Amino acid sequence: MASFIVAEMPIGRDHAVPPQAVIEELAAEEVPGGTAGKVDVAGAPALRRVYRCAPDEEGEQAAPPTRRVDYVIPVPDDPGRWISINFSTPGDGDAGSEFTDVLVELFDAVVATFRWSYE
Repeated sequence: MASFIVAEMPIGRDHAVPPQAVIEELAAEEVPGGTAGKVDVAGAPALRRVYRCAPDEEGEQAAPPTRRVDYVIPVPDDPGRWISINFSTPGDGDAGSEFTDVLVELFDAVVATFRWSYE
């Protein structure tokens, strides 16, 4: 089981902020249980964050831990427009298992095929 969502994010709509500065700021933020770094997606600088998320212990049916991957990508030639691609999977119930790693690699491969198209 896995899912991913693509959404638009308003970052710097009111004032132009260079994409590289935003990426560097986001990459410098602490990611509890994970890491963040600069990557290239479709020829644009982007942020990739990967982390583990443990469920809250409240409630009778606790959800399994999940592995999550987030990409934050600026829309080329359109200051202030960004997209976020977010992935989440419980894998086989072990967020650190080899199977879960393979699902993350598959998601990264899907993101690597991303291209901008203007019609």
